[in-house]
Amino acid sequence: MFDDEEDIGFVICASCGARIKANRERCLRCEAPLVAWKKPELLPSWLQRLGGGTLVFGIVAVAALGVMVALYLDSRSSTSDDASRSVSRPRVTQPSDQNVASQSAVRTSGIEPVDFMDIRRGTADLSGDVASARVQYEDAAKKSPDDPELQNNLGLALERLNQIDAALVRFERATQLDPRNWEYHFNLAHSSSLRRGLDRAVSEYRIAADLMPTNYATHYNLGMTLRRKGDELSAIPVFQKGIEIAPTVAPFRLALGLSLEALGRTAEAQQEFQAYIDMVPGAPNADSVKSHLQSLSARSGS
Repeated sequence: MFDDEEDIGFVICASCGARIKANRERCLRCEAPLVAWKKPELLPSWLQRLGGGTLVFGIVAVAALGVMVALYLDSRSSTSDDASRSVSRPRVTQPSDQNVASQSAVRTSGIEPVDFMDIRRGTADLSGDVASARVQYEDAAKKSPDDPELQNNLGLALERLNQIDAALVRFERATQLDPRNWEYHFNLAHSSSLRRGLDRAVSEYRIAADLMPTNYATHYNLGMTLRRKGDELSAIPVFQKGIEIAPTVAPFRLALGLSLEALGRTAEAQQEFQAYIDMVPGAPNADSVKSHLQSLSARSGS
């Protein structure tokens, strides 16, 4: 499974399961600080099943999640890559355009949840000359047309160039070549939503969530896509699942509160709005949420 050389050179990210070089400080896939093990078969069965952890593991896991959230909120980006592919290609990292805003999201009294969570979705570095990167990926893809990573990275470059239809073709090809790779489905869902293909986006986000059930960004994006479709009833359990996975990620609370309010479940919505304020009292929209919560309380007499 792991020979001695691999055991020295690579670790497995405890947050998302990616296999990363041991000299990296952060996971290339989820950006979490590497909290990893080298021989999964030597771990206790409860840890392999992603169950509960010891106190030490729990503290480290919470700390890792906190760092991920801080990176997300501050729009920070790290530049790193994995050079283990046989085909020569640009070595770059996905830019930290943390949120891809959708202007059609439901808004209540000026309250706007984060429309989407964007995460590192490939090894493509598009922070520089994107057009040149696209050309390099196209040349590499011609030489290795059955390489799903090349198709995915080319799709990322095309998406950044706003060539969404062309990007969709590449992401679809990547999912065909490697249907068990969650990030290819994530990327296909993301591009589909940019083209208002909400049904396709929901379908692909659900596949991605099944493949990587602990990735909270996938659940959040799925919930927000359902909201954009006007399906608040389906969005609610998705947001609730996201809170179960990542209880410290505040945007889930606000989004869930808005969906609950839209369905007339005002008391439950108030609880979520209050939880959001308690978690991020200094958020830019905290005053708007407080004002809205006060308005709901006055109307309900509570």
